Amino acid sequence: MSEVYPNDNELLNLQADGETGVEYIATGQSPYYLQFRKLLYRLLQATRRANDLRAFDEGGLNIGVKAGRFVAGTQVVNYAGSSGNTLADNQANIFIYLTDAGALVTNEYSGFPDMGTTPHVRLAVVTTSNGDITAIEDYRVLMRA
Repeated sequence: MSEVYPNDNELLNLQADGETGVEYIATGQSPYYLQFRKLLYRLLQATRRANDLRAFDEGGLNIGVKAGRFVAGTQVVNYAGSSGNTLADNQANIFIYLTDAGALVTNEYSGFPDMGTTPHVRLAVVTTSNGDITAIEDYRVLMRA
């Protein structure tokens, strides 16, 4: 994807994105708010899998992990998602991951396990301070254990 927008004329004449199939709102389409909601719906449909296994801040020291699936060996593992996972306070790095059996680990402070000896799916590295989460770095590059 180019980091530069097409010229105005090209942009106004775009019908749909070739890769995702998301349609653009035609100029003059009415009612605009309904067309905008349809556009949002199509975008959400196109990006739904990007939310799989995403760690997110629930306030305080709690994180949640969105439902999703990954491949462990030759098996597809479904993770139902979770919430209210309380993390330790004042930690520079908390390594959040799923074991190949789908168990969530939130108490690892030295690093992710070695993939060769402990298959796992890396989700995030979280930083906590003064009773709050201060950073969540997404590590979901390849969801395979």
